[in-house]
Amino acid sequence: MQFINRLSRWALSGPRAWLSIIFVAFIALLFVYKSLVSPTNNPKDYTLPSTAKIDTEKSNDTKSLVPPQASSNTDEDNNYDSLVTTDPLQNVEKVTASIPSIEYVIKPGDTLARIFARLGLSRESLYSVLEADQEFLVLEPLMPDDKFTFKLDENGDLLRITRRIDISKSVSYVQHDGGGFSYEEKVNPITYTQEAVHSKISGNFYLSAKKVGLSDTNILIINDLLKGRVNFRKDLRAGDDFNVIVKKGNIGGVKVGETQLEALEITVRGQKYSAFLHSDGRFYDLDGNSLTPALLRWPTRKQYRISSPFNANRLHPITGRPAPHNGVDLATPSGTEVLATGDGVVTRIATHKYAGKYVVVDYTGPYSSRFLHLSKILVKQGQKVKRGQVIALSGNTGRTTGAHLHYELHIRGRPVNPMTTDIPTTQSIPKGDKKEYASNVKRWVAMMASAQAADSAKNTDVESEPEPVSELDAAAN
Repeated sequence: MQFINRLSRWALSGPRAWLSIIFVAFIALLFVYKSLVSPTNNPKDYTLPSTAKIDTEKSNDTKSLVPPQASSNTDEDNNYDSLVTTDPLQNVEKVTASIPSIEYVIKPGDTLARIFARLGLSRESLYSVLEADQEFLVLEPLMPDDKFTFKLDENGDLLRITRRIDISKSVSYVQHDGGGFSYEEKVNPITYTQEAVHSKISGNFYLSAKKVGLSDTNILIINDLLKGRVNFRKDLRAGDDFNVIVKKGNIGGVKVGETQLEALEITVRGQKYSAFLHSDGRFYDLDGNSLTPALLRWPTRKQYRISSPFNANRLHPITGRPAPHNGVDLATPSGTEVLATGDGVVTRIATHKYAGKYVVVDYTGPYSSRFLHLSKILVKQGQKVKRGQVIALSGNTGRTTGAHLHYELHIRGRPVNPMTTDIPTTQSIPKGDKKEYASNVKRWVAMMASAQAADSAKNTDVESEPEPVSELDAAAN
């Protein structure tokens, strides 16, 4: 007893007294916790609520010979079991992330090969696209600020390549089941309006025409139409005037394409000259006589065997997919002279992996031609050519099975059979078209007369207005 009293006095003296009090309090709390929470000593004894209930029923049923009845669990028990016995992710919908399209804007110096490499696309896909483009030649040449769209699959392989030509048209090459690509195009409808413009010659015809908004192409057409009758450098005088009818296209108010010349009247030293566009793409005078030279049927001096005909509906022999042949192949020996089939301008000179060296010539009106697989090109881009002029030599460039000339004729941008299509070979309006032509001429002449009268009235009003008097003049008076 004396020992305990001494211990108590020692524990209650100084800092040790506080440590003792804390220790005793901890022991007391520990006893309280154990009394409130009595965990099972053996973890194997833990049972789920539903399992325990079933086990209890089984133990009770064992005392009788009646077979155990299936117990009905509560909703809470069922929900608990489902959480424990099922995979919570098995009913989650699997969503495959889609690969976004890649928008690419052409930069100076870009090539298709560089773009494909930059985007990680295979060389095989590039060659497949170029092979499909051989008959259309719409992917090149690349121009700065042109827009391309690349659609890829989940593996990063090319599914579709789209080029936006302008607001009215885009073209695509789409991968098909055979691994190659098929051509598709999307065209938005264009709204066309006609406008009559009157102007007087001031300085020279070129500057006067540019002032009223005519394009270089339209000015060149006017020069070609009337150069046999009018010398634009020597004959025109200040005060001579001209009227034109132009057709403009727009989509939603946005201009599309170039302005097209449809009618012309020009007065030179009191003599009036006229030109009117007919539905065949040729210009005729007031009496219906042709002002546009006719086209040649053949692009060579003699007729060669057609080794592969025009076939817009041709199918690929392996894939069964559309693989049109948009021209005719002429079995020309390498070095054969190739002729321009009409008067026009060289608009493209290029080399294509499959088309080889080729030339594109745009003629007056809606006509143009392509010449592929050439060995030598004898003209330059932008050069004017005449019907029957030698522009190239045939060859065997690109992917071919032998020397030949691939020749295409297009009308308003669409390939046609150059051997059978109706091309301008006559020198006047056909009888069946004269009524339509006369109706259009009458309407255009009235529009131009109205525009000239309005312009003359406007100028008269300006001339009749008194000159404004300045403050200095008023003070002097």
